[in-house]
Amino acid sequence: MKIGKSIPKIRIVYVILFVLTAALTAFFFMIVILFTSLFLWITIPSTLIYCATSLISIGLFLFLLFVGCRKKTGCLIAISLGGIIVPGLLLVLLMVSPFIKNDQKSHQKPNQRQPLTSPSGKYVLTVPIERSKERRGSFGFGSPYRHVTIADPNGNVLYRDPEENFPGWFGTYWIWDEEDRVWLYGSDTGTFFYECVDGIWTRHAWGYSKKGKGEKEIEPPDSLYPRYFDTEPKRNDLNIIRHKL
Repeated sequence: MKIGKSIPKIRIVYVILFVLTAALTAFFFMIVILFTSLFLWITIPSTLIYCATSLISIGLFLFLLFVGCRKKTGCLIAISLGGIIVPGLLLVLLMVSPFIKNDQKSHQKPNQRQPLTSPSGKYVLTVPIERSKERRGSFGFGSPYRHVTIADPNGNVLYRDPEENFPGWFGTYWIWDEEDRVWLYGSDTGTFFYECVDGIWTRHAWGYSKKGKGEKEIEPPDSLYPRYFDTEPKRNDLNIIRHKL
């Protein structure tokens, strides 16, 4: 009777160790994903970080599994199996994700949607983040920059801005106006617009404010700018406040 009662208790311990290890491993990967999405992706590609972390974790837990099977230690086997499941699932997701269709527009801000078709339907705008081949970070990987890319509805690229003026780690926003001009606002670079004249696309600097330089009688759409743009106090407003005080 004692032996029969002790067996279920051991299994319960194994299950607890399995679940606890899986939960702790999941928490560890949540921290890795959080830091990667906030900071690490700037210097190291996110996919590389996830793959390397998953493979290292799987390797360590496989070693523990080998030791547990060798010594016939049930607790060690339960811990190793619980630790393998999370990085294993992450690797599967990384391999399957390119084949899964996802409606990205539903998760994007109105002034950061891509691909974005122009009002006339002639052009499709994307502003992808690409890693520079010339500017490299401390780990040797290219620094991420956004590039304005304009194509026709069939996917043929008509224009791509080769300049690396819009760092991927800063806020960048874009939108079409009614005249099929692309407007782009970078939080560190100011406002630019792209227009097509005689089949040739060119970029023009607009300035740091909505009024711009006044070179043309055009204005960027208000929907281009993020919410904080109008809430930040301007220099004139600050001077008025100081004068009243």
